[in-house]
Amino acid sequence: MKWGVMILAAGEAARMGKAKMLLPFKNTTILAHLIEEITLVEPNIIQLVTGYYHDLIQAQISTNKVAIIQNPDYSLGMSSSIQVGLTAMLKVCPDLDFLVIVVSDQPYLNQSILLRLLTKHQQTAKGIIASSYNGIKGTPVLLSSTYFTHLYNLTGDKGARVILQQFPEDIETIEFENGALDIDTPEDYELLCKKINEEDVD
Repeated sequence: MKWGVMILAAGEAARMGKAKMLLPFKNTTILAHLIEEITLVEPNIIQLVTGYYHDLIQAQISTNKVAIIQNPDYSLGMSSSIQVGLTAMLKVCPDLDFLVIVVSDQPYLNQSILLRLLTKHQQTAKGIIASSYNGIKGTPVLLSSTYFTHLYNLTGDKGARVILQQFPEDIETIEFENGALDIDTPEDYELLCKKINEEDVD
């Protein structure tokens, strides 16, 4: 069984005004933390897709843990980055059985969440395992190779959620308690810092 993780980190983060994935988080950055957690579950390949902040990210991320590819067409939206990342992954692992798509601004993604995705996939044999939070199904999401063609059919700023809507009968979910906490604005980041401080006190 071969599988990989794709980390999407190509966007401009216009509302934040800076590279949000490189903001400090605990003793590292949000992106470095995600990579550490993903490394712990030992996928066959970790593919990081960059774009607007490619040079900044490449300067900070160790390439012995992840494969980095730049999406020159990142402005076309998330679908473009998914397709660039998938093509790169299939060049290395053409017999990939499934992949997990991760976004780079969910700081509470950890090894436990990823292991639950894998376990649910093994237990149910469903082709799509999504994370559930605030009543929605989203990332991180596991997709079997059956759906790779559908990823290539995505357009614009549409991610895997389109596929979730198309194939509801093939979906199982896991709970991701802090999955809704993503970092889009300076205010979001302030809330994150406050939450971390409260956790440290507890």
